[in-house]
Amino acid sequence: MAEPLTEQARATCLQAVRTIYPHDGLPDEAYAKVVRAVEAEASADEATAARLRDGLADLDGDGSFAGLDADARLDAMRAIEGSELFKLLHATATVELYDNPLVWEAFGYEGPSTHVGGYVDRGFADLDWLPDPPLALDPAAGSHHS
Repeated sequence: MAEPLTEQARATCLQAVRTIYPHDGLPDEAYAKVVRAVEAEASADEATAARLRDGLADLDGDGSFAGLDADARLDAMRAIEGSELFKLLHATATVELYDNPLVWEAFGYEGPSTHVGGYVDRGFADLDWLPDPPLALDPAAGSHHS
């Protein structure tokens, strides 16, 4: 069984995921869920654990990745975009971040609807974040004849 990540490695991992999927309105707890999932995956496989530890250590370099400004973190993540670490963080975050009720709430998504009969009868038209559609179509808009 692989040893857990250090606090610095967790902070680096969290900031790396936040850099891959930047949402200013999301609390760190949403990203911490991703870190826990990555760590759990690494604890089950020593090779994954080694790649994770080594990759995070490389991101830190001689300092602290988490302490870098946003532009420097973005540059560092772009530099490792094809690496195993990036693939692991990206794949895990895609699922763990967006399958999270905390994130749904922050984005205004009410979550799955099948258990309450779908969206049609419960606010399907409550799309207050979209502009109202025009009441009538502009006849000229559909004309592509010159």
